[in-house]
This record gives sequence, structure tokens and C-alpha cells, in this order.
Amino acid sequence: MNFDSLVRRVTLILSGCVAVLGLLIAAGLMVNGAIATQQRIVLGSVVFLYGTYRLTVAYYRRPTRRDP
Repeated sequence: MNFDSLVRRVTLILSGCVAVLGLLIAAGLMVNGAIATQQRIVLGSVVFLYGTYRLTVAYYRRPTRRDP
């Protein structure tokens, strides 16, 4: 496994974790009563969409070609 493959896998895993974190925030499992319900849903949606965006970008990004 080369370095580029490792970085891509780590990026995919972390992006997926951010998307799941957004769902947990929107569901109210991460911030119990710290913020209002409407703000929690908006924050969770934004974090979920950001994680989904990063996951999509990382998945479809072409690996850089290095000539020896």
C-alpha cells in the first residue's frame, strides 16, 4: 500500500465519520440540551452535508500520477 492510497482511505473514513456525526447532532444524540432544537437540526444538516461533500470529492478524485 503506497502513501497516496493510505491518505485516500483515511480521508474516506474521516469524511464518513463527519457525515455520521452530522446525523447524530441532528438527531440530538451529541448535543443534548446545549442548543435549541432548530439550531441543532441546522448544525447537524450542515455537518452532514459537509461530510457528504468531502466523501464525494475524495472518492471521485483521481490519484496523482508520479513519474519516476
